[in-house]
Amino acid sequence: MHDILIRGGKVIDPSQGLSALRDIAVTEGKITALCDPGTAGEARHTIDATNSIVTPGLIDLHVHVYKHVPLGLDADLLSLGGGVTTMLDTGSAGSNNFDAFRKSCIDTARCQVLGLVNLSRAGLVAAELGELMDRRYADPQGVVRTIARHPGVAVGVKIRAGAHIIGKGKDGWDNLNEAIWAARESKTWLMVHIGECPMSIPDLVNALSPGDVLTHCFKGGTTRVTDDLGRIFDDVRAAQERGVEFDVGHGFGSFQWEVVEAALEQGFEPTTISTDLHMANLHGPVFDMPTTMSKFLMLGLSMERVVEMSTSAPARTLGLQDQIGTLKVGTQADVTVLEPLEGKFLFTDSYSVKRTGNTLLSAAVTILKGEILPAGGGRRMRFLA
Repeated sequence: MHDILIRGGKVIDPSQGLSALRDIAVTEGKITALCDPGTAGEARHTIDATNSIVTPGLIDLHVHVYKHVPLGLDADLLSLGGGVTTMLDTGSAGSNNFDAFRKSCIDTARCQVLGLVNLSRAGLVAAELGELMDRRYADPQGVVRTIARHPGVAVGVKIRAGAHIIGKGKDGWDNLNEAIWAARESKTWLMVHIGECPMSIPDLVNALSPGDVLTHCFKGGTTRVTDDLGRIFDDVRAAQERGVEFDVGHGFGSFQWEVVEAALEQGFEPTTISTDLHMANLHGPVFDMPTTMSKFLMLGLSMERVVEMSTSAPARTLGLQDQIGTLKVGTQADVTVLEPLEGKFLFTDSYSVKRTGNTLLSAAVTILKGEILPAGGGRRMRFLA
């Protein structure tokens, strides 16, 4: 007898090229069967997923869950409410405080939390002052040592490349180049947050290598992936073609309808969908991962593509595609059941502009390491048009 049986749902698992009605059985924390409806046998707990979408556990590639510093959230509460089973904290801690971040937040979380080490030794503790405006805070050697000290947990490097954070001119480039050096020296990868950058976006992406990630890829403002006529820069398209990845990182100020629509119309899609969830956007405009996914459904992407950008694609970015972001038999049972609600729902970008969509995804059930978590999605009434 299985421990859990999820039956009657449409299973979308891009890692296996699967989009069909299937039943999923879970035993002792593992996926033990993925089969035609009604053929899996009996289970101690049965979940009726009729009219729902069953996916691998969602992976959010951009969150801030160092809950003891400004804007930090509780990782497990995000998991409970949003169907996310693996999340990547993007630079909340640097070399001086990553050990404390791991002890107090990563190791105590039930869900899987991984981290990028900020080039600034203080991380985001005093982010409002600009964590790299004083070059003495840049600690590339410390980043490399921190990653070596936390294998499999500290998985890469982060820099926020806004001029008010890393400085202008030579200071800006010196900080960026040291972050690149730390990623190469640690044999990991770099995530670059773009704000109002001290360098052009074409110059920035030309400095990146395959496997590096540019986040906030659909922000507005003066430094965007599009030129003043709304065209994707040739260098940006070339960077994506050679393996630089582009992450949504919705956030409080980094997602503009006009930019994302222009990009999609030109065939430029993000590699991964992520939230950049923190205290300032949890109650809007981001809310959770399913809401962010719903915005891309509204923008015309297929459900299969949206699920891929939220499961198997970020798993590949993390180099964990054989462990997470999949429902293959024998893998850890991280499963999300998404309820697609139909109606008229308001969605807001980071610039307070509202659009109306017809589908709102809600995480109805989250299974983490073979355990049904005691909560489902919510907040749906906030979106009624």
